[in-house]
Amino acid sequence: MKKTVIFLVILICLMICPTCFLFGQEIEKKAGVTVYKPDKFYKGYTLYNSRQREEATLIDMKGYIVHRWSYPQGFTWHYTELLPNGHILAIIKEDYNNHIGGILLELDWESNLVWKMNIACHHDFATLDNGNILVLCREYVNNDAIYPGILKSDCYLEVTPDKKIVWEWHADQHALELKDFVDITFPIRRPLLRRNTNKYPPNPYDWAHTNTVEVLPDNPLAEKDKRFKKGNIIFSMRNIDTIGIIDRESGKVIWAWGPGVLDKQHIPTLLENGNILIYDNGSGRRNTKILELDPLKEKIVWEYKANPPESFFSNTQGSSQRLPNGNTFIADSNNGRLFEVTPDGEIVWEYMNPDLHSNGKPMALYRSLRYSSDFIERLLSK
Repeated sequence: MKKTVIFLVILICLMICPTCFLFGQEIEKKAGVTVYKPDKFYKGYTLYNSRQREEATLIDMKGYIVHRWSYPQGFTWHYTELLPNGHILAIIKEDYNNHIGGILLELDWESNLVWKMNIACHHDFATLDNGNILVLCREYVNNDAIYPGILKSDCYLEVTPDKKIVWEWHADQHALELKDFVDITFPIRRPLLRRNTNKYPPNPYDWAHTNTVEVLPDNPLAEKDKRFKKGNIIFSMRNIDTIGIIDRESGKVIWAWGPGVLDKQHIPTLLENGNILIYDNGSGRRNTKILELDPLKEKIVWEYKANPPESFFSNTQGSSQRLPNGNTFIADSNNGRLFEVTPDGEIVWEYMNPDLHSNGKPMALYRSLRYSSDFIERLLSK
C-alpha cells in the first residue's frame, strides 16, 4: 500500500511538472528538452522559429511555450528577433526561384501588424540606435570583375521607419577590396553543376552569399585598432569563406579573414572581450565547429566541436551566442536542435524542435537567441 501511494505521488508530480525530476540528467525524449542541468546553464528564455512555419515561439528552460507570434502571409519566416519593446521583427526571405520578393514584418506582442515593408531582404538585419533598420538584401547585377554573367549579389540598406533608404552598400562594388586581406581570385570560376558537363545551374551565380549584418558596439578592441570602432559593420560571405569589417563612413572593406580556415561560416559576432565568435559550418569537412577568433593575431583561441566531430554537423544555417555566464548557446539548425555548452564543452541544456516534417524529423531552425529572464519577465508582466 505504501509503495502504491509513493508511486501515485511521483506520477502526479511528473504530470504536473515533467522536468522537476530531471536532477541534471539527460532525458530520453525525441522532442523538447533532452538535457537539463540547471546548476550549469544560463537561465533565460529561448526564441526560435521553424523554417516551414509562419510563427515564432518563445520557450522557458523547461521547454514550455510562454508566448507565440504568428502572422500568416503565405510564405515561411526565415529569421526573427525581439525588439526592446517586446515587438518582434521577422524576415520573409527573398527567393528568386519562387518569385518571393521579400518582406520585413514588425508585430506587437499580440501579433498585430505594426510595420511592414516589401523589400528583397534575406538572412539578417540590425536595429540601429537612431530607430532605423540595417537590412541585408538581395540584388542581381552584372560585374565582369567577379564573374562574367548575371550575379546574385548582396547589399545593405538602412531603412527609416517611414521606409526611406538613407544609406546603402553593395557587395559587388567592394569585392576587389577583399584581395588586400585574403587570398581570393577574381573573376571567380563558377563550379559546374555536374561532372563532365558544361551546363550551369539555371539561377544567377551567388558569388558571396552574405548571411550576416552586425553593427559593432563599444568594445575594448577599438582602443587597440580603430578598424573595429563602434558603428562599423561586420559581415560574413559564406561562399568565399570570408568574414570582414566595413568602415561605415567610407564604405570600404578595412579587414577580412577566413579562407583556408573557415568553411561556409555564419554569424560572426564581436564579443565583449574583443574576440569574434564564429559558427563554422564545415560543409567540406562534414562537421561543424564554434570558433573564437582573436582578430588582431588572427588566431583561434577557443573552439567547440562534438565528440565524435561528425555528430554535430549543420551543413547550412546556424548560430552561436556567447551567454553572460560564459557558456555558448548553439543552433544545430539543419537538425532542429538547440543546445548550450560550457567553456570546456559540456552540454548543459538541449532542446529538440517538436515541429516535425511528415517523415518525423525535426524542422530546421535557421537561428535562435537566448534572452535574459529579467527582459522576458518584464514583457510577460505587462
